[in-house]
Amino acid sequence: MSDDESILDGMDRPTPDVYAKQLANVTEIYSVLVDPRTTPASASPAARELHAASEQPGQSGPWGEEPIREAYALAMMKYQVALEYARAMAALMTGAYTAIPAIVLARALVEVTSHAWWLLEPEIGHVKRVCRLQVLRHQSAVHGQRAAEADGVPDDDYHTYTETVAQVAAASEALALVAPRWPGSDRTHICDSVKLPSATTLVRDMFSRVDVPSVYNLFSGYSHGQLFALWREFERVQLSEYAIRYQPTVNAENFKAAVAVASYALDPPAARIAVLFGLGEGPVEEPGADNG
Repeated sequence: MSDDESILDGMDRPTPDVYAKQLANVTEIYSVLVDPRTTPASASPAARELHAASEQPGQSGPWGEEPIREAYALAMMKYQVALEYARAMAALMTGAYTAIPAIVLARALVEVTSHAWWLLEPEIGHVKRVCRLQVLRHQSAVHGQRAAEADGVPDDDYHTYTETVAQVAAASEALALVAPRWPGSDRTHICDSVKLPSATTLVRDMFSRVDVPSVYNLFSGYSHGQLFALWREFERVQLSEYAIRYQPTVNAENFKAAVAVASYALDPPAARIAVLFGLGEGPVEEPGADNG
């Protein structure tokens, strides 16, 4: 497990508030990365990508820096969302609640950090990075239009509710990229040769350096109310021969697991931010398989 979990292992029967303090400390450390003053160093990989993008031919002229800056901005927004989830987790660790709300937030944190991590992969080049941006925009547009339809928004007004598939396609074509598409058979969003991996694949790859292969499936069980997960937070009480109930219980070990996983999930995107932006020595990202 991560260094954060090793620290937690050394504590003497800690209570949820101790875990809350640990997570708050981790969140405070990583918050510096989303400071608006955090910009690429002059000789960083990100600076080189910005220069390459400024010369990349588009439909009616060079791209300029905006597409790459948008990709970085989206990654940083997702990372900031993850930090918000972590802060909310810490606020819920008072002992007044079971670990369920914190674990549901941890599951969301893991998924959103995996998107930031994927967007920030080093050495993929400016074109592929922008394709990844467009794939994520296309996925959002598809789901946004479904939400608009469910809310009774007229087709012509979808653009007031969400970025539309047509808008994403137009943005791609202006960059001389193939418009993102969704063939449907495998539910994979594609832009040129870039495919958006499934949520499970992204999380598994992000956690490949630590031995937690079941984290996404287990935490998803809490989010979806699966009994195998909920039984970890309740105890069976026999009221009479014919009546039973399940009584909520505060299990400190489950708070420990949520904090350890959330703390680790914040690290891989941070490592990639440090590498791309040239932020001092920073953590070093291990090379991994390219997910397209």
